[in-house]
Amino acid sequence: MQRNSSLGRINTANRQKILDCAEELFALSGFDGVSVRAITSLAGVDVSQVNYYFGTKDGLFEEVMLRRVDRMSHARLASIAVLDLSGDMSCQRTELNRKILKFFVNPLFGETPQEREGLANYRKLIALVANSKRWQDSIFKEHYDPVVDRYINALCLVNSQLSRDDVCWAFNFFLGSLTNAIAETGRIDRLSRGSVQSCDLDLMIERLIDFATGAFAGMSLKSEEK
Repeated sequence: MQRNSSLGRINTANRQKILDCAEELFALSGFDGVSVRAITSLAGVDVSQVNYYFGTKDGLFEEVMLRRVDRMSHARLASIAVLDLSGDMSCQRTELNRKILKFFVNPLFGETPQEREGLANYRKLIALVANSKRWQDSIFKEHYDPVVDRYINALCLVNSQLSRDDVCWAFNFFLGSLTNAIAETGRIDRLSRGSVQSCDLDLMIERLIDFATGAFAGMSLKSEEK
C-alpha cells in the first residue's frame, strides 16, 4: 500500500510538471512552435507520459488552458455576486464600473505575490491565444464566455442608458486591452522611452481600469447627447 501511494504521488507530480513546462513553452512560442519532446525534455519525463495523461498534444494544450479556469471563474462569479445592482445606480455608475472591471481582472493575478508569479506564464499564454479563432469554440466559448456573459449583464444594469450591443463592444475592447497588457511585450517600455515598464503590473491594472471606465463614461455621454 505504501509503495502504491508513493507511485501515485510520483505520477501526480510528473503530470503537474508536464503541465507547468507545457504552459511555460506554449506561452513563449505558441502551440505550433513547441514540440511534445521539448516539453517532456524540460519536464524530465518520458514522451509516453504525455500520451498517458493527455492523449495528444491538443489534449495537453487544452488541459493547460483549462486547469486554472474553475478557480478563476469561481472567484469572478463570487465577486460579482456581492454587488447590489437593483437600485438607481446613476450617481455611482463610474465606481461600479470600476469595481466590475477590477473583479474580472483580479483573478488573473491572484491574491499573493506567489500567486502572481505562478500565474505569469498563464497570463502570457492567454494573451497569445485569446485573439486566435483556432481555440474559440473548443475553449473560450464553453469555458470562458459564460462568465463574461455574467459580467456583461452586470455592466448592462449599471449602464442602462447603453444598449447591450454597446456594452458588448465596450467589454470586447476591454478584453483586447487586457490581453495586450498582460502579454508584457515591453512595447510600452519603448513607447514611453523607459519611463513605464510593462512588468509594473499594479500600475498596468490601474491604467487599464482607468481607460475602460473612461470608455464607458464616454459612450454614456454620447448616448445622452442623442
